[in-house]
Amino acid sequence: MTGLPSFPAMSAHVDGHAFTVVVSGKERLASVIDCIDRAARSLRLFFYIFSNDHSGHLVRDALIRARGRGVNVWLLVDGFGCADIDDGFFQPLQDAGAAFRRFHPRWGRAYLLRNHQKMIIADEGRAIVGGANISDAYFADDPAGNSWHDLYLQIEGPSVTRLARYFDLLRRWMFSDRPTIRGLIRILGRRSDKSGSIRWLMNGPFQRLSPLTRAIKLDIDRAKSLDLIQAYFAPNWGMLRRMTRVENRGGEVRLITAQRSDNTTTIAAARHCYRRILRGGIEVYEYAAEKLHMKLIVMDDVTYIGSANFDMRSLFLNAEIMVRIDDAAFAHKMRSFVSAHIPHSGRVTAESHKKNAGWLNRARWLLSYFAVSSIDYTVTRRNLRRL
Repeated sequence: MTGLPSFPAMSAHVDGHAFTVVVSGKERLASVIDCIDRAARSLRLFFYIFSNDHSGHLVRDALIRARGRGVNVWLLVDGFGCADIDDGFFQPLQDAGAAFRRFHPRWGRAYLLRNHQKMIIADEGRAIVGGANISDAYFADDPAGNSWHDLYLQIEGPSVTRLARYFDLLRRWMFSDRPTIRGLIRILGRRSDKSGSIRWLMNGPFQRLSPLTRAIKLDIDRAKSLDLIQAYFAPNWGMLRRMTRVENRGGEVRLITAQRSDNTTTIAAARHCYRRILRGGIEVYEYAAEKLHMKLIVMDDVTYIGSANFDMRSLFLNAEIMVRIDDAAFAHKMRSFVSAHIPHSGRVTAESHKKNAGWLNRARWLLSYFAVSSIDYTVTRRNLRRL
């Protein structure tokens, strides 16, 4: 491979908001630094992974500079995603006066719960959300394709204030003496928007459907077109049936998943799902140019962008955040963006899938799906119910 496909940044205006979709890894890192450097009053950040590498140092040092300007800085990270990062890496930031905390909903079984969200909020008026963590692998644009292909959505507008209010509740919960699961669920439910053209939707270990999963199901149930770019694709059979019903209603469904990843189990789990959805007429592609980490859904006039994969953990367990944008023009742009990935993806047909589905591969796919969607989900769910 001599280079990566080019996906230029895209801009749009929706309901008093300015949106910019940034895809290139280098441009995404530049957008993070720019957002921090422009902050005048406050910076709120949450990341699943924040690495002690070149990119991590750049972002951390930008936050230290912000503190030097008198900007209030709160940095929250997930305890599981950042388990390998020593507190010493964050100490210079704390010495500068920033608040730092790891997401640990009490030690013990609750450690199975992960906060997979990624967000930056500057001055309560600008935000960045998406799937990319703070790590060199997410910003490298490696010509050999070993970096992560993802996107950030930059948002400027009044809805960012609502995201900041959610962050503040999450921050107070994390700094409390007893950050319980029930308290977290109340925050995720309370700060999920119930209406509006731009809605913040959260997921977590709800007893019933989370606001995010409920909204996705309702939108799929009435969709005439459905496009997904999903790094990890392993939903339950009910969600797969919903997808095929779009085709049965005369609609069109296109799915782009990963051909390359750092986790072959997730690729195998996705391939276990192919036979069912290919029979339903869904177009399936595997993105080959780079390791795929994107989480994007486009349904008719609605677009979802954020941290949630299309699998059991992201739809039913993890703390996740997605922004739901109801705008026909923006959805048209994002659908074209999906189409631009197809020339760089391998088409999976019923014939090609059958050819690769020898008994050994079928067994591996089944075991992988069982591990990702059944064992991981069931063990985590049962343990969280005991808390």
